[in-house]
Amino acid sequence: MTDKHEYLGPLVVGDAIKTELRRRRQTDEYQTVKGSTKKLIADKVKLEEADGWRVFRKNVKSTRMAKAKPADEQLEDEVWCILAQMGFKEMSEGRQFTIVVDDGLPPRQIDAFAKDDETVIIVECTRRDTPGKRSMLPLIEKIQAIREGLHKSILNAYGRKPKLKVKPVIATRNIAWSAVDLERCTSADIGVLTDGELDYYLQLVKHLKQAARYQFLGHIFGGQKIDGLTRKVVATRGKMGGDTFYTFLIRPDELLKIAYVGHKASRDIENLATYQRMLQPHRLKKIAKYINEGGKFPTNIVVNLKTKKGTKLRFEDKEKHGDETWGTTVPAADLRFGVDHRRSAPTLRLCLCT
Repeated sequence: MTDKHEYLGPLVVGDAIKTELRRRRQTDEYQTVKGSTKKLIADKVKLEEADGWRVFRKNVKSTRMAKAKPADEQLEDEVWCILAQMGFKEMSEGRQFTIVVDDGLPPRQIDAFAKDDETVIIVECTRRDTPGKRSMLPLIEKIQAIREGLHKSILNAYGRKPKLKVKPVIATRNIAWSAVDLERCTSADIGVLTDGELDYYLQLVKHLKQAARYQFLGHIFGGQKIDGLTRKVVATRGKMGGDTFYTFLIRPDELLKIAYVGHKASRDIENLATYQRMLQPHRLKKIAKYINEGGKFPTNIVVNLKTKKGTKLRFEDKEKHGDETWGTTVPAADLRFGVDHRRSAPTLRLCLCT
C-alpha cells in the first residue's frame, strides 16, 4: 500500500483538526520567558519587548509574552480556518506542508490543503499591506508550472478511485485584481478568493457550519461534472405555464452536492435577482428543534437546473396520464458542481418533493 506521506504532508485529521483550528484562530503568537531570578526574567522581557513582543501574563517563575502574527501568516490561518470549519476531513498541518511536484526537485510548500471524499483544495495566499493593485501573473504562472506535478502526487497518495477533483485556489487580501488576471485564472481553471469572497465565507461558516462546504464547492467547481452521483430516480413530468417540470425525490445530502443557493451577500452578481436571505443561527436551531419534534414542511423545493451545453435531461417514459408522464430520470447524470452561469446553458425547472 502506498504511503501518502511520501508525496505530501504533514496532515491532520479528526480531533487533531480541532486542535489545530484553536491554535490558528489566535491572532497572536506566544512564547514563555524563564529565568533563575526575577531580575534575569525582567532583563529578558526587555529584550523581547524591543523585538516587538508584549507582556501577556506574569507568572511566579516566568512571563508569558505575545506578538501579533505576521500578516501573511494571518491570511494563511484565516483561509485554513474557513476550510476546517467547512468540515474537510484532511488538512495541512502547520506552515511546513509540502507536496512533491517532480522527481529530483524539492517539494513545494503549500499554504493550505484541504481534502474531503471527493475534492482536494490547494490554496496559495498573498496579500498587500495596504489596498492596491498587483500583477498576479507570476503566481498564476507558478501554479500552472507545478499543477501537473501536484495532480500526479495526489493521485499517487490517494489512488484513482474515487476520482478526486483537484482545484488550485489563490486567496488574497488588499489586492485589486485586474480583469486580465481574473480571466487568466478562469482560463487556467484556478479559483480566486478575494476580500469579498473571504468575508462572505467567514460569515457563511458561522451560519451553516459544515454545510457551507457545499456552497463553497458550488462556487469553486461550478460547471464541472460530479463523479459517482449518477443514478436513476422515479419522476413525473408535466407542464405548467408552457414550461416543463419534473417532480422526484432526492436525498438531502445528494442535493447539497449539486445545489447552490444565491444569497444576498453572495459574490455572484447574477444571483442578486433570485437571492435568499442568509439564515441566522438562532433560526436554524428553531428549525432543527421543529423537525426533531416531528414537524414537517409540506412544500416542494423549486430549483433551476442547468445541464451541460447541448444536452438535455434524460427522461425515460413509462406511462402517460393525460398531460402528465411518469418514468425514470437521471437528474445527477448531467449535473455539475453548483450552478453554471454560462448563459448558453439550457435551464430546466425542477420541483423536488420534500
